[in-house]
Amino acid sequence: MKHWTNWLPARKQSLPHDLREWLTDTGSLTKRLQYVSEQAVNVELLHYDWHTALPEESLFLQQPLRRIQLEREVLLCDGDKPEIYARTIIPQSTYQVLPSRFDNLGTKPLGQMLFDEPTLSRSDIQVACLTPQHWLYQLATEVLDIGPDMLWARRSCFYLNGHPVLVCEIFLPSEKWSYV
Repeated sequence: MKHWTNWLPARKQSLPHDLREWLTDTGSLTKRLQYVSEQAVNVELLHYDWHTALPEESLFLQQPLRRIQLEREVLLCDGDKPEIYARTIIPQSTYQVLPSRFDNLGTKPLGQMLFDEPTLSRSDIQVACLTPQHWLYQLATEVLDIGPDMLWARRSCFYLNGHPVLVCEIFLPSEKWSYV
């Protein structure tokens, strides 16, 4: 059985030492990853389509549970090595206001578009430890040869001129951080 994620406020003292700064950083994760990557950071587009979001995502966005929303799933890679699985949920009302912003992203980082937006605001960051029983763990590890015992994730809601976009980032196994 798949389990809902237990999202908690991002408190540094309760997070793994190597991931604390990554999980709580309020800036662009893509830019931070570019700074420490050995090769260029590539965005690999896995999925971009309209679907019913996970129930926990719809509730966080205050959307009806069965409402179709735009899902964008990508991998942020150091060269060809996956580092971050990112899942973005865009409600229909947000998409209708800014359709070209999302349709023109392709393999460009979402963070580049978000952090360039002058009207941007952001909710507090929430964090979670994911295990193989969680929906998000299963989505993130589909691209891996072997799944670790756990993965750390963070999520927050970005508001573009008051319109919500949910971004969830899951940290895949990497030398840049370890799972303590």
